[in-house]
Amino acid sequence: MKNSEEWKRYKRPPSEQEYSEDVSQLRHGLNVEPSREELNHLPKACCPLWELDLNRLLPGNDYTIECGQGKKVYQKGDMASENLFSWLKDDVLRRPTYCRFCALVDNYNPRQGYKELVTQQDKNEEAAFIEEIARSAPIKYLHRYLVLKGITSQDQKDFKKMLASLWFNLYGRGDALVALLPLSMSL
Repeated sequence: MKNSEEWKRYKRPPSEQEYSEDVSQLRHGLNVEPSREELNHLPKACCPLWELDLNRLLPGNDYTIECGQGKKVYQKGDMASENLFSWLKDDVLRRPTYCRFCALVDNYNPRQGYKELVTQQDKNEEAAFIEEIARSAPIKYLHRYLVLKGITSQDQKDFKKMLASLWFNLYGRGDALVALLPLSMSL
């Protein structure tokens, strides 16, 4: 399948999408139930997120990066002479979660002070991304963790709506700072 055909597949409305299989805890031997210790100590809860990610990329196997010489906070511009990723395995951008993430990249205007235009296709891509990642073990673990902590609903649809809201709802970028300026001057 050509890349352009592959990308078009991810541009369809969510109801017409093909998603990965739900991660089967039994098939992969994955436990997405947080332990008492993980519930009581946030840093311990972060380890399973990493361990449950069967889709994570491995340096040297899936990609190679060129870190360059680094730079100081005050330096402008890119100090690296090469691209950050000097090599990426051919199949990486065909993996469903990565492909769906890449479909989101062109949805945003990076210029501050300009209004975002959110199209129906953008909304479809957002919904498809949420649906895809919700099938992954790390997000299933996260959902259980938040349910047990009383932070979110046990209902999967409500959880997906919360993720979509947190990640994709727009916020003001231009006028908010101007509105706060008089307040900060009086302090």
